[in-house]
Amino acid sequence: MNKKIIVLFRNDLRLDDHPALWHAAKSGVILPVYIHNEQFSMCNTAQSFWTYYSLQNLQATLDDYNTQLILRKGEVISEVLQLALDTEADAVYFNERFLPTERNEDEQLTNILQANNIEVKAFYGDSLFNLSNIQNQQNKPYAIFTSFYKRCLQEPVRKPLGQPTNIRAFPTKVSSLALEQLQLLHGNWYHKFHHYWNPGIDGAMEQWELFVERGLFDYQDKRDYPAKETISKMSPFLAVGNISIRLLWATCQELIDDEDNAIFSQQIESFLRQLIWREFSIYQLLNYPTFSTDSLRSNFQHFEWEPHSIRLEAWKTGQTGYPLVDAGMRELWETGYMHNRVRMVVASFLVKHLLQPWQEGYAWFEHTLVDFNAANNAMGWQWVSGTGIDSAPYFRIFNPSLQGEKFDADGAYIKKWVPELALLPAKYIHAPQTAPTAILEQAGITLGDTYPLPIVDHKTARARALERYNAIKKA
Repeated sequence: MNKKIIVLFRNDLRLDDHPALWHAAKSGVILPVYIHNEQFSMCNTAQSFWTYYSLQNLQATLDDYNTQLILRKGEVISEVLQLALDTEADAVYFNERFLPTERNEDEQLTNILQANNIEVKAFYGDSLFNLSNIQNQQNKPYAIFTSFYKRCLQEPVRKPLGQPTNIRAFPTKVSSLALEQLQLLHGNWYHKFHHYWNPGIDGAMEQWELFVERGLFDYQDKRDYPAKETISKMSPFLAVGNISIRLLWATCQELIDDEDNAIFSQQIESFLRQLIWREFSIYQLLNYPTFSTDSLRSNFQHFEWEPHSIRLEAWKTGQTGYPLVDAGMRELWETGYMHNRVRMVVASFLVKHLLQPWQEGYAWFEHTLVDFNAANNAMGWQWVSGTGIDSAPYFRIFNPSLQGEKFDADGAYIKKWVPELALLPAKYIHAPQTAPTAILEQAGITLGDTYPLPIVDHKTARARALERYNAIKKA
């Protein structure tokens, strides 16, 4: 007799290379289920938009198998248990997760299901490697990315499983909420994202193929330039699992192995290194459960931050008077995304120029990023702030104007997202306050009116930050 298996979908909203689904399809009839837990899942964020339309796309894909995606809302453990009992399910399959709250929930769910004689199987489906098996020679977690990276290159990466050829649905009808009843979205602010993104399984493959065609082969050379279209933009699709990271890895390895691509191998390997950086962030979260909330370096408990709501708001809205920072923050609000080089600059500006706690930046990114991932987000903020393992040194304080001159020399990125500066010559666009009055008038700019003056002076802010960091250096 075929098993009746509930397959839980979480941040793995796809059919391709979905280990829990793959093995369930081999073993019995399937009930695909997604449960929205308002306690752990935020609503009306940029990622809520992504999740909503990914679920819509997933349901349409399952329709091809004459299988319904069951949607529920509430406390996950009680919902799954009741559903398993009501449907007389024999087993529940799911892919492992990495957030401490999620891992605790999965452990409790496993215990209560097994206590009710319901089989549970968990698979690792969101990482390249089995990260729990990776330790250094002292049997401790790696603290340096380079060492972790070299070790990972020695680890096997499982080949993608592909999509099940046959999914057999439960023989009985099971009630489900409508997608709208999950109440993932409120208001209208997210509608503009449709101009920039196509969430879901189909959109993921389209974006991946576009990147392989147009960006992968010169990725290393151009990835730091925000006006160039050489970045993959796969992070939103990976964040909710529209596509498998192992599929990306396998495609890149096939391209490297092709002799015709030999001259591009270094470019492709640079992209693979970024995928392993993503693994490193998950690895840190697994080994340090408070990674997304607390500074890993204990001396930062004594750091003298200066919470300032007005300056924080100026940063959020792209009104700091530093064009590269403002362009990044406005791109974020408009698209739910920001180029990685610019993310580093705006993060450094918040914590070092403005002395705002990095957790404030983390929270804003959690609300506004379509690609929000707790591990990646924490890694980025702790790296820039100097508070984490293998972080940038505390004295590395980006000069936003120089970063703009280096990576957006002609100001194309700034002009796109800060249009009030569009007529300003490139010579002055990274520091409008240095432009002669006549040049500003010709460009239609009145500093302090049409565009803000810098809210802090770079040299003064840098000296102040170094003073604060030096005060805790030996703590």
